Parts: sequence; structure tokens; C-alpha cells
Amino acid sequence: MNIKTIKALVFKEVKQIKRDASSILVAFIMPLTLLIIFGYGLSFDIKHIRIDLVQQDSGKLSKDLVDLYSHSEYFKTNVVYSTQEAKGNMESGKTMGTIIIPEGFSEKMQRGQKTEIQVISDGTDPNTAAYIESYASGVFNKYLLSLTNIKDKTMNIINRLWFNPTTETINFMMAGALTMVLAIVGTFLTSLVVAKEWERGTMEAMIATPISINEIIISKVIPYFGLCVVSLLFSLFYAKIAFNMPFEGSVFSMALVSSVFIIVSLIIGLIVSTMAKDQFVAAMMAVMLTFLPTMMLSGFVFEIKSMPVWLQIFSYIFPAKYYVSSVRTICLVGDVWEVILRDTVVLSIMAFGLFKFLKKKLKKNVE
Repeated sequence: MNIKTIKALVFKEVKQIKRDASSILVAFIMPLTLLIIFGYGLSFDIKHIRIDLVQQDSGKLSKDLVDLYSHSEYFKTNVVYSTQEAKGNMESGKTMGTIIIPEGFSEKMQRGQKTEIQVISDGTDPNTAAYIESYASGVFNKYLLSLTNIKDKTMNIINRLWFNPTTETINFMMAGALTMVLAIVGTFLTSLVVAKEWERGTMEAMIATPISINEIIISKVIPYFGLCVVSLLFSLFYAKIAFNMPFEGSVFSMALVSSVFIIVSLIIGLIVSTMAKDQFVAAMMAVMLTFLPTMMLSGFVFEIKSMPVWLQIFSYIFPAKYYVSSVRTICLVGDVWEVILRDTVVLSIMAFGLFKFLKKKLKKNVE
């Protein structure tokens, strides 16, 4: 390879990027849009669930429990005194659940007798129903811990959550969002921009020159690699400022695994553009190879271990799976090199294999 030739080709790519506004849009506007959507729009923390509190007991302890439910951020409560009214509200969709505090609740609590509250959830939405049961139990356990003058205190269980103590989904969703940004930006940049060259005929002209295949590939990767790095830094900065994303690991570990993943994404984009040679087809192929696997089969949204075995095996061929694993570890846990090096090695093998495949496809075009 000739270093001067590569420098000239890289300079040509940089000038082309400056002229092409779509590259800037893909590198900066698209990441910002994705981060805003995933940061604000995609959350598993359901709050302000509408429920009815049926207060059949008028004692002080009952009123204290009602106050605790009323001030919980997870519920938007409405106190009623009839189970029929609560049933009507659930049937009409005004509420998603009902908590019934039975008659004699305060008296039984003061005597140390066993007492219960009833939680009724709308089963038409199983996920929300599960949240209502979990949140209602959590508030009631908190209420029991606050009691100091009850004869029979129940045994307390101390729960502790590691790595994400606030239990906010935004903390682990951001790792997937960063993966989505790099996967889409890297693949789209090279696939769409190079597809334009195929349509204009400039790609054939460049291939017809004495420039080697390696020089063409490297000159395409270098400028867009730099653009992806800037896009990643911009995304990390925005995620930290806007969502207070934790970052327990080191810059070096993030740079290491991100660099390899960016190279994989760029090479995938070049393969797409080589096979498609049309912007519309290239865009559709890029979505199929990046957006859908990253969303569905990377562990970003859905737990891979809960999927069928054949689908778990299928997920191993997608680079996003390994990047999500490393970024989530770096952000929430720290530099666990056993995980980071494993994922980096797998991504490096993928990059090498994809590079060899790309060279083979380009050689066929030259012939």
C-alpha cells in the first residue's frame, strides 16, 4: 500500500464529507434524535398509575397507610369507600387497579393480629398489573417498617441492589442507545455515501485506477471512523449532561471496544453499498442489519436468555450484542476486563472476517 495514495484518498473523502450535508445529519442529528427518543420515550419505570383506594377502615393506622399510598410517586390515587365504585372505575378504564383496606385493619394491627390488604389489578395489561402488585407490596412493606408501637413486629428483609442502586432503567438503556447510535451512524455513513458514488459513477472510475483494494477500503474507513468518534463523544457528553448517565469504567476501555465496534459497523456499511449500489436499497439493508438486530437481539431491550435457544444462538452473529455487553459493564460496573477483552476479541474477529469478505466482493466488481 502507498501511504501517499491513502492520504490523497482520505483528503478526497474529507472534502466530500464537507460538501455532503447528509453526512453531518447522520453523524450528529441522528444520534441526538435517538438519544432523546430512547432517553425520554423508552422507559420501563411506570409511574403515576391510576388506582382506587377503598378505605373500609377509619382508624389511624389505616389513614397513615392511605397517606403513604397517596404520596407515592408510583400511584395516582383516588380514595373511595365502595368496592362497587372501584369496580366501575376499573371497568370503564379510569383506573388500572384497586387497593382495599379492610374493616378492622387498624384494630388488628394494634393487637398484633395477622391482617391483610387486597390488591386488585387490571389483567388486560399483564405488565402494568405486575407493576401494581410489586409497587403496592413495596409501599406496604415500607409502612410496616415505619411502625414502632405494634406488638408483633414481622421479620424484616433488607434488599440491596448492586450496580444500579437507583433502579432507573435510563441507566442501562443508555448503553443500548449508544450502541444504536454507533451501529446506525457507522453503517449509514459508509453505505449511503458510497452508494451515491456508485450512482454517480465515481466509484467505478476509482476502481478502474491502479489503486489497490486495500487502499480504497482504508481510505473509506479512516475519515468516517473519525466522524463516528466525534459522534460518540457528542453522544456520551449529551447522555451525561441530559440523563446523568453513570460512567464507572475508564476512557481507555471505552475507547478500545468502541474503536473495534466502529470499524465493524463501517465495514458492514461498505459491504452493503458494494452489494446494493443504490441509496434506497442500501438504506433498507442497513436498517435490516443494524437497527432491528440492535433493538431485538442485542440485550438492549429484551433479555436474550429469556428467548428460545435457537434465537439465542442466532444472536451471537450480531456485533451489537457484544458492544452492549461491554458498554453496559463499563458504565454501570467498571472495567471488568474479562468481559471487555472477550467482547473486543470477538468484535476484532468479526472485523477481520468482514474485511476479507469485502475485499472479495470488490475484487469481483473489478473483474
